[in-house]
Amino acid sequence: MEENQNQDQNEIKQEASASTEELKNETVDTVKQVKESMKNVNVKEDAKQTKGFITEMFKNPLGKIKEIANDSSNKNFKTAIILVIIWTVAALLGSISFKYFSWRTFGSTLLGYIKTILAPVLVIVITSIIIFLMNQKSKKSLVTVLTTVTTAKLPVIIAKVISLLVLISAGISKITSEISGFCSIISTVFLYFAIKDLYGEKEDKTAFKNFIIIEAIYVVISFVISYLGIYI
Repeated sequence: MEENQNQDQNEIKQEASASTEELKNETVDTVKQVKESMKNVNVKEDAKQTKGFITEMFKNPLGKIKEIANDSSNKNFKTAIILVIIWTVAALLGSISFKYFSWRTFGSTLLGYIKTILAPVLVIVITSIIIFLMNQKSKKSLVTVLTTVTTAKLPVIIAKVISLLVLISAGISKITSEISGFCSIISTVFLYFAIKDLYGEKEDKTAFKNFIIIEAIYVVISFVISYLGIYI
């Protein structure tokens, strides 16, 4: 009995070590691809591609998510990076208060801005890493997972941009908050299908189970991170 337990523990350790090494390699490859994608930035062309990407999502969101989840060429990765940048900029602008700016509190304020910028990035990265590590059935590259998750978060990104209207009129916050809530729900639905497509799962029962497990792990991690003052 004890021998079997030791054997099981060794297998778990080996699997954990293999997963860690795989994640490490994928992370290095992802960083390289991020650098490569951002080398040749063409604002006009990239803006055109991003606009086309968003249009396709409006026309056929589930089809687009499925296409990206099964795209080994990762042709939309640069667009995903741009969307995350838009999200972080919108979040930063929404948190800046020029009216109450003070050099005395600049240090703590700057730290707050850094946390605000990190939040959208962490949402994508943490969700993607959980999906990547949990997926043993139809393994996809971390870049593919990151691109697919970002695509699923598009409604949230759009809502964050729309919420900047409060900078013009504070009274419009009632409308933007409703839009944000609605977009959050849509994004959750998109994420379910994103996970289902990334896993290559056809059974809704199993896909839903995977989704719940991933979301539960995410909630626990986000709770821990909240103690750092970062809310995702």
